[in-house]
Amino acid sequence: MRLRPFLARFAADRRGATAIVFVMSLPIVIGMTGLGVESGYWYFKHRELQSAADVAAIAGAVEKRSGGTDSEIAASATLEALENGYEGATGDTITVNTPPTSGSYQDSRSVEVILTANAPRFFSGIFDDEEVLIRTRGVARYEDGGEACILALAPEASGALTFTGNALTLINGCNIMSNSLADAALIVSGSADVTVPCALSAGGVSVDDGLSLTSCSEPQTYVTPATDPFKNLAEPSTVGACQTLPNGNGAQTLSPGRYCGGGNLKGTKTFSSGVYVMDGGTFRINANAVVTGSEVVFFLTNGATVDFNGNATITLSAPTTGAYAGILFFSDRDNASASNKFNGTAATSLTGAIYMPSQEVEFLGNFSGNNGCLRIVSYTLKFTGSSNMNADCTAQGIGNMPLPGRVSLVE
Repeated sequence: MRLRPFLARFAADRRGATAIVFVMSLPIVIGMTGLGVESGYWYFKHRELQSAADVAAIAGAVEKRSGGTDSEIAASATLEALENGYEGATGDTITVNTPPTSGSYQDSRSVEVILTANAPRFFSGIFDDEEVLIRTRGVARYEDGGEACILALAPEASGALTFTGNALTLINGCNIMSNSLADAALIVSGSADVTVPCALSAGGVSVDDGLSLTSCSEPQTYVTPATDPFKNLAEPSTVGACQTLPNGNGAQTLSPGRYCGGGNLKGTKTFSSGVYVMDGGTFRINANAVVTGSEVVFFLTNGATVDFNGNATITLSAPTTGAYAGILFFSDRDNASASNKFNGTAATSLTGAIYMPSQEVEFLGNFSGNNGCLRIVSYTLKFTGSSNMNADCTAQGIGNMPLPGRVSLVE
């Protein structure tokens, strides 16, 4: 009879309920606490991965601005991502798209980087043992820094681009740039009077009051070197029988082909349209000569150089279409350590690009291409003369020569 009251009191006792509820809810409390901690961890990992995607996109855009291939862009982006928080562990992925496949900047100047990584679970693994997938995306874009008319490619030469002498040089709508890292990579001195929108240098400058800038407040120094605009231009064939440049004073019309050993043109000479391979020697145009040619390309190889006399009348223009559109003079990239001299009068007209990536070029006298369409890209350039150059020369077949501009994160 005494057992019955005891069981009744035991059944009615609630003093242990709290402990029981606590024990039963403890896994839930631990799980929720762990989930809060892990959410912070996942957020940190996401921010870390986002930073890696952003800097990788910027690195890819810088490489793209420099003219890099898709594989080079991807390699630069991947390297930068790995150095900035992306681990590249098993299951992690990096995707580099140029142009981007989504978003508002699906254009040729933009690079998209998508990173994915798996983050482990800790306390929340009580509920789900599958890793958390983190995905981030960054898009960077580069801008053009304007158009160049004159570009010196030498990477270290002092005075790689020099303007000097008693002359007036006007360059309308076009910028000038030296790729040299030297302290005085771009020089304006003496009585030179240079008027340009902007003057840029990968190194420093040494300029006096002869430099007038119409768009920039001062020369831009220590900027990213410009890409060689013709670096992918294929050299023409040099196969063919050797011919000799005429040296007589009589009027004569020349045909395209291979001319060996140089020569000295006199009198009236006309170049028919086509490609002329100057194989070795010096291509000279003598005083008082009258030389004309339209739709012509002169390719210098085997150490060939140019030496034009200041008293000659020269009117030459590049093709406006085809593989060598806009190219007037093209020096073999192996033609190193040689100097070319272009000396002209007010009647001299060279329309097109003079591309001598491994040689020195010296401009003297007066030059003005058709509508001011003359471009010079050479290893080094010394400019003494009067010229007017314009930025828009598409009608003459001359492509753009963009300068490196700002790279920014856009998405």
